[in-house]
Amino acid sequence: MEVDGAMKVENTTVFLGDNTRRERNSSVVEEKSSGQNIFAGNLKKQFDPIAGKKQEARKQAMKIVGDAWEGERKIDDDLASRSAKIVKYRETLRKAGDELKEIESRRSELRENYGVEADSEEEENLKLLEKELAAKKIGSGIHLTKEEEEQLAEIKKTGLTEYQKRSLELKENGSQYEQEIEEAEKQIQTENAVIRGTRLERLKSQTMIKAQKSAEDVLEAASEQIVGMLIDEAKDHMDEKMAEEKEAAEEKAEKEEAEEERIEKQNEKKKEIKKIVDEMKLLEEDIKGAAVDTTVG
Repeated sequence: MEVDGAMKVENTTVFLGDNTRRERNSSVVEEKSSGQNIFAGNLKKQFDPIAGKKQEARKQAMKIVGDAWEGERKIDDDLASRSAKIVKYRETLRKAGDELKEIESRRSELRENYGVEADSEEEENLKLLEKELAAKKIGSGIHLTKEEEEQLAEIKKTGLTEYQKRSLELKENGSQYEQEIEEAEKQIQTENAVIRGTRLERLKSQTMIKAQKSAEDVLEAASEQIVGMLIDEAKDHMDEKMAEEKEAAEEKAEKEEAEEERIEKQNEKKKEIKKIVDEMKLLEEDIKGAAVDTTVG
């Protein structure tokens, strides 16, 4: 069974006609004789339910896919935004790391200028003072032993050397960069976790695939309804044609019956005339006969 052109209903081929297809495929009918455009809506006041069903199904299918695509676009935008943030955080890491390298370079230069050996007691005490600074940071997880605390008390009692003071000062200046690195690393981990979770959820949800399937279901359901509507339309067309043929046959029969009555009436009139003529002939013969009888007498 074809939707356009012709279709079979109860073993009878029904032609829908080119005009029907054109009206459904175009809202404008070209009137070439006058060179003007005539809108089909002005020619056909009744709404075509089949064309309307097709349009409604397409609109609904497009909305399903469009909404899904819009949701996916928002997810893509969010992922892109998070990736851009990671790039900035990594740039912060790079810059802060460069600053810390510069500070450590200056501390090494300072140690060389003061002539402090790497394995000297002064350098070892400096490292313990650095550990004390690190242990004071919340969440550092660094703890001093009792012996280290006692040693630090002795160092402070004796007093820090000029080298130790200046080196610690540089170390403290680098604390802000250490915080920047710590925060940037934390944010990078957070953003990466969200990105991984989003991508995993996207794989599980299969939003676009499901949306496409839903759109196909809508179009398929509409197609089935349209086929039913076309069958009903074809049946109505057949009933209308049969009614027209019946009406034409009745009109023909009425005309034939009227013609027969007219001929019968004419024949009756001819018979009546003939009867009158025959009667007049008889009367004329009777008159002639009577006249002869009178003469003979």
